[in-house]
Amino acid sequence: MRSENIYKIMFCVFLLSFIFGGYVLENLGIQYVSDGGSPLGKIHITSYILFFCIGLLTLKKGLNKPLANLKELRGAWLVSTLSISVVIFYGLFRFGTSGMAYLIDTIVAALLAVYLLSQLKSEHKKKLLRLLAYLLFINAVIAILEFILGKTLVDVSFSSFSHFRSTALLTHPLNNALITAALAPLLMNQTRFPTLLYFTVIFLALFAFGGRAAVGVFLLGTFILVAPKIPAFLTKGIKMTKMRFAALQALTFCAVIFTSLIIIFTPIGSRILSKLHVDGSAQARFDVFIILEQLSPLEWIFGASQELISNIAFYIEIDVIENYLIGWVVSFGLISTLLLIVSCYRLPFKLASKDNISLCAALIIFFMVSLTNNALTTKTPALLFLFSAMYLHNSIGNKR
Repeated sequence: MRSENIYKIMFCVFLLSFIFGGYVLENLGIQYVSDGGSPLGKIHITSYILFFCIGLLTLKKGLNKPLANLKELRGAWLVSTLSISVVIFYGLFRFGTSGMAYLIDTIVAALLAVYLLSQLKSEHKKKLLRLLAYLLFINAVIAILEFILGKTLVDVSFSSFSHFRSTALLTHPLNNALITAALAPLLMNQTRFPTLLYFTVIFLALFAFGGRAAVGVFLLGTFILVAPKIPAFLTKGIKMTKMRFAALQALTFCAVIFTSLIIIFTPIGSRILSKLHVDGSAQARFDVFIILEQLSPLEWIFGASQELISNIAFYIEIDVIENYLIGWVVSFGLISTLLLIVSCYRLPFKLASKDNISLCAALIIFFMVSLTNNALTTKTPALLFLFSAMYLHNSIGNKR
């Protein structure tokens, strides 16, 4: 397959992953996340596209040449793929097909995407990274508008939230917050928008999503990006034309005024104040550790009994484990959890070890924010976007 064709396929994959989230599919009558429906409908269309394309690529070029295009990532990719394959087979043995589709859409699809992206020319990689940057910005703008209007773009209701939360295009608010906070350090300078404007929109969108941890960790990640440049700024300053300096001042002034107006005259202001304490939502993150106390030594290794899984609400008063690592231990046991960690983090860790501060910041943000919710035990394109953005950012950086 030519680079042009793979580029078009990945363009569609990114676009479909953003637009056709779980809530949109449910509103279209496809039982993607709800109980019932066809087993085929439980796997996202983008996963089918990725599998089909890799099948065609393998028939035309075999395995050795495409794998060679991964270069130094080849070993990490193979280890990650083998790890998730083992967990899937164990999950099928333990649970049957019930609840296994999320491993395909969440983890396998992300690895397949990197495999295809490695076959692209640099010009196509740049275009796809720019596409992700604009899609993330549009999603953030939609979130802010939703919060101001108090109505979501996609018909959905949350009975467990005491405040309105935006859903934008990426389904659950906390899933939105995870993806937005992690990808922003990689994508802020990939559009024609000023970086300060991009940062401001992302920052406000995180409040609209209600991602308390995401806001704090995002600010930490931003500091990690800026910190190495502070000494040079204080000692040497920054060389720029007077016109550019004046434009930067004007933009900063407008950004401050815009942010102030949004905070003062919209519900985002009260949302910020409401997040400055430990409420029931935050308490749920601590309560999940009670589940681990109920596990026997054998359940620690192979996963909790079906009886315990069915009665989680008895111990923590909600039926969702708001920590994906604990969720994995309960479902699959400690051995499989270690394999899942390898499949999720071996590849991005390899990328982040390349002395690129943006890649490090993105991975740190993703890991820290993801620990505050159950995103990786649900169907989410979070890893698809993270793996793709990190790989594309690294590839383009190496070509410069």
